[in-house]
Amino acid sequence: MTIDAFRPQDSSFPSWSSPHAATSAGGAGMTAFNRDLSNPVDVRIDIDPATTRTSGEATRSGRTTFAASTEVSVTTPAVLAGRTEVAYQVDMPRDAATPAAMRAVNPFDPSTIPAGTTVRLDGADYVGTPFEQGFREIAATNDTTIAQLAITIGRTRDGELRVASADAAVFDTPKVNGPASQPLDREDFVQHKVLFDDADARGTVAALNAFLVAGALPDGTVGVREAVSVGAVDAMIADIASGEANEVTWTFDAEGRPTGAEATLTWEPSSADRDHDRVEANAQSQFRTDQGLGGTGDHTGHMLAYRFVAGHGPINMFPQDGNFNTGTYARIEQEWSDWLAAGMDVRISIDLGPGGQQRPDTVAIDYAVIDPASGKVVYDPALTVFDNAAGQVYDTIRRSEMDGLIAAAD
Repeated sequence: MTIDAFRPQDSSFPSWSSPHAATSAGGAGMTAFNRDLSNPVDVRIDIDPATTRTSGEATRSGRTTFAASTEVSVTTPAVLAGRTEVAYQVDMPRDAATPAAMRAVNPFDPSTIPAGTTVRLDGADYVGTPFEQGFREIAATNDTTIAQLAITIGRTRDGELRVASADAAVFDTPKVNGPASQPLDREDFVQHKVLFDDADARGTVAALNAFLVAGALPDGTVGVREAVSVGAVDAMIADIASGEANEVTWTFDAEGRPTGAEATLTWEPSSADRDHDRVEANAQSQFRTDQGLGGTGDHTGHMLAYRFVAGHGPINMFPQDGNFNTGTYARIEQEWSDWLAAGMDVRISIDLGPGGQQRPDTVAIDYAVIDPASGKVVYDPALTVFDNAAGQVYDTIRRSEMDGLIAAAD
């Protein structure tokens, strides 16, 4: 596999020193910061409700969307900034979209974002403001320009905060060429996302400040990169803080039908974000419809579980017998997860057969467990060919057995 690594991130919180300036609707100038912002928890980004304007309100399927603009001031212990006008878009539950609630949304303050609501910031709206430098950093991380950058900040119904950034096309047309598109239609893309357990925690607010003000990716951010070539999609799923990355190559025939996948897993991003990943959920539902799986007993099976690869839509899906999916296949995936938790790497090969059909009759799985410290093979079971049917059996390794195998290999 050949795929570029993610751009290294500076862990410091840089000061704003470039001479950007913006003029708000009220005429107050706002220049870029020139003080050290080493403690982002002390940064406050406030709106002036009297200047908030909403427009383009529309309601559909229980959701209300609208565009808004407002004046904000950014304050630190050392600097009291002037005001600048910012624009954003909001998607919220219809029953929460009262005029007062709509005006109260501050895109930079999670406590003002109602449950089930997502705010979007477009980089083009922040050119010429003191946010420009930070937004340019975020755009560069996503291999795009500030003019094409989009950032979404969503509060889940469970009180979590989900923040994502990418080229706007990843959000606007995910089914066309992006993460929910078909194998033959995909184009290269990069996306970063992070889920905070508590939207209102001081640490969450500090991380969001550092991200929006200086472009510093929060700890816990998962970076997803895809590179598309003829008959294959290479992907890297990286932990931005540690630099660990899972690498995957999905392969297809000339008709876009899956033939298999090769992967090296070094860490587990987890599946915590799956319940809030609308793109993946919609792709899974569409796959089920496209393949006519209703009433068949088949599931929308994943070659590699969401918790390992953070989604990827239909390129990671195949019609899979439901009993096989939730039984033996799930137990093998849990074994891989346990090996990762034990500090090992797992190299995996999955072959779907025979070729020339969307629903495979067989699923061949071969994997080996490697100790990354020594490079030695810890466990290497024989290739196993499963029928894509109920009743499949496999003798997985229990977590309690792994430490002994690791010690024996060393």
